[in-house]
Amino acid sequence: MTYTVYIDVLFAVNLLMDGILLLLVRSCLRFHAPAWRILLAAGAGAAWGCLAEVGLLAGPAAGFPGLLGAGTAMVWIAFEMGRTGTARARLCRLAKGTAALFAAAFVCGGAWAGIETFLLGDSSRQEGLGGYKAAAWLLLAAGAVGAGRLCLLSAARAAGRRRALCRVRLFYRGRQAETEALLDTGNRLYSPEGARPVHVLEYEVCRDICGGVDRMLYIPYQCVGRRHGLMPGIILDRMEIFDGDERREVAAPLVGIVRQPLSADGSYHMLLHEEIGR
Repeated sequence: MTYTVYIDVLFAVNLLMDGILLLLVRSCLRFHAPAWRILLAAGAGAAWGCLAEVGLLAGPAAGFPGLLGAGTAMVWIAFEMGRTGTARARLCRLAKGTAALFAAAFVCGGAWAGIETFLLGDSSRQEGLGGYKAAAWLLLAAGAVGAGRLCLLSAARAAGRRRALCRVRLFYRGRQAETEALLDTGNRLYSPEGARPVHVLEYEVCRDICGGVDRMLYIPYQCVGRRHGLMPGIILDRMEIFDGDERREVAAPLVGIVRQPLSADGSYHMLLHEEIGR
C-alpha cells in the first residue's frame, strides 16, 4: 500500500494542534505568552512532526526522546525564552509546562477517541478532512479541547495554583524583569503614611532590573517571629500583572525588598498586596 503525504497539509494540521495545546497550557497554568510566541512554538513542533513523518529523523530523535525534546522546546519558546529568574525556578516552570503540555495531549486525544467511538461511530467517516466531514471533525476537535481544558483546570484548581499565582512584569528605568507572584491575602502592609500598598519582592529579582537606586524608603513591618522591623523599599516605574488572558497595570508600585526566599519550592518570588485581588 502506498501513502501520499502532503507536507503542507501535515504541517498545517500539526501547527493547529500544537497551537491549541499550548493555548490550553497557557490558560490553565496562567502562563503569559503573546500570540506570536505561541505561533512560533507551534511551528517548531509542527516542523519536528513533519521531519519525523517523512523519515528525515531516525533513532531516538524520531521516537519518544525526540518527542519529549520537541515538547520541551515548544514550552521553552512559548513561555521561557528570554525570561528572568533563578535557574531553579525557570527549570521548575519548564518542567511543569512540559508535563502540562503532554497531559493536555493525552487528555485531548482520549476525549477525541471517546467522542468518536460513543457519539459518532463509523457513520461520520467519509472522504474529507482527516477522513471525516468537516462538521464531524470540528465537533470532535471542540469536544476534545473542551474536555482537555476542563480536566486541566480542575487539576490546577485542586493544586491551588490557578487561584493564587500570576505572572508579573516589572519596569524600572528602561529595564524590565518577569517573575511569578503570589496574591497574598495576608499582605496588608502599607507605606509609612498609609497611602500606598506595599508589594514584597525577592532581592535576586530586584537586582535584575535595579542596577542603582537614588532613593530608598524604609517600611516598618511586623511578622511572625519578629515584632518590629524595617524593610527597604523602592518605587518602580510600573508593574504589569498577567492573570490568564487578563492584563492589569499598576503605576509607580512600592516594592519592599527581602533577601530570604518567599517560597520554599521556588514557585514564586513576589507577594502582591491584597488590594490587587479586589
